[in-house]
Amino acid sequence: MKRLTILFTLVILTAMLSACGAEAPGTAEEGTPMPTVMADTAIIAEGRLEPAQYADISFSSGGIVGEVFFAEGDEVTEDDILAQLDNVDLLETDVKNAQDEVERAEADILTEVAEAYEALRVAQQRLDNYSIPTDFDGMTPEEAAAEMKTIVDKARADYDPYFGYDNPRGYVKILADALEDAWADYNQALEWMSREADLESAKVRLAQAQADHENLLSGEDIAAQRNLSTAESALADAELRTPIGGTVASLDVKEGESVAMGQASATVADFSNWQVVTTDLTELDVVKVSEGQKVTITLDAMPESPLTGTVLSIGQTFAESQGDVVYEVTISLDETHPNMRWGMTALVEFVE
Repeated sequence: MKRLTILFTLVILTAMLSACGAEAPGTAEEGTPMPTVMADTAIIAEGRLEPAQYADISFSSGGIVGEVFFAEGDEVTEDDILAQLDNVDLLETDVKNAQDEVERAEADILTEVAEAYEALRVAQQRLDNYSIPTDFDGMTPEEAAAEMKTIVDKARADYDPYFGYDNPRGYVKILADALEDAWADYNQALEWMSREADLESAKVRLAQAQADHENLLSGEDIAAQRNLSTAESALADAELRTPIGGTVASLDVKEGESVAMGQASATVADFSNWQVVTTDLTELDVVKVSEGQKVTITLDAMPESPLTGTVLSIGQTFAESQGDVVYEVTISLDETHPNMRWGMTALVEFVE
């Protein structure tokens, strides 16, 4: 472990009494002691240089690499495809078919919405055109139907004893006419109730059609949309995309080679900003470090070019190194140098 805690202490002691020859009694001289001078204390730690932003990338599914689009050292932008598997053409066809299915589903739903609107218009018009008998005033369709059914039952009970007369006259004729009128009123109530029910049914149909359309647009609860999402996910799994822009630092795939799901395949880094992460800052020293603290960094490869930086974060977890408990402290650098390389050893000085 290279970490050192440097404490420079200079102690100057002067205590001297000189006596040369004979002196008069009581003339002895005493020397005055000088104070101890303590130098500043600094915490020194070792660290590694790394880009402030980088991404290790892997395929989300296994297969054979079909095509590689970039090489190490190439500049890329966010979401660029670095490489893809050899089944991408088939997966793209699946996506196209799923998109067509979604379009057909949307067309069907739009047709259903239009038809539901028309059904609602017709049902409302039929109800508006229905002349409600005055006998039904103050009633709902259901109440009118129940009332008329009671009247029908009574009229039928009154007439039944005389049913079968060839030529009903007088009182029997009155009973027969009353039953016929009761049936007519009952049928009117049923018609009113039917038209009211048709209107409510049309409203429910329209609401469902509108909900289906909204679900399709939002991608929820529609089989066609779920199929499209599945196809798009499968295609994305077969593509090696970079989540950040920067430089291709490493690319470990070749056309025709087999790769496993999750296998490290590439690293993209942004070399425009650098940071140093300590490797051996012990528990005794980490308590003396705070976020925002200024530090001085010296790279072993460039001792003549010291750098400055600021403590960006202090690790919450620990590791063990050669018997010591150590913590990672990340320092952002205030400047860069063209000769900087990932992994360079750095000496970090935290001045208290």
